[in-house]
Amino acid sequence: MIKYIMSRKDNEKAFWGILLSAIVFGIGYYFLNYIATMEEPPLGHTIHILIGTTLMAVSGLGVVLILKYLYDQKRRKKRKENKRRKHKIVFLKHQKKESSTI
Repeated sequence: MIKYIMSRKDNEKAFWGILLSAIVFGIGYYFLNYIATMEEPPLGHTIHILIGTTLMAVSGLGVVLILKYLYDQKRRKKRKENKRRKHKIVFLKHQKKESSTI
């Protein structure tokens, strides 16, 4: 499974990462707004509020980090391309050997 994930392109990995973050955000939202507002939730209100808030914050941070990674990767490619363009390739000139007739 890990080889399958590592062989993917970065944009596809980012898509799956954002999708996973959205699912985790949904779970956190469910904990925060539905389970924590129940009359007598198991383990109490505070635990569910903390779990829901933590899941939502972690998933939001995950989306931000994925988008930052993709943006930095584009900048890195662009910088590398500009550096390649500015680099001047100098070829040695072919000089004809003049044969001197003595």
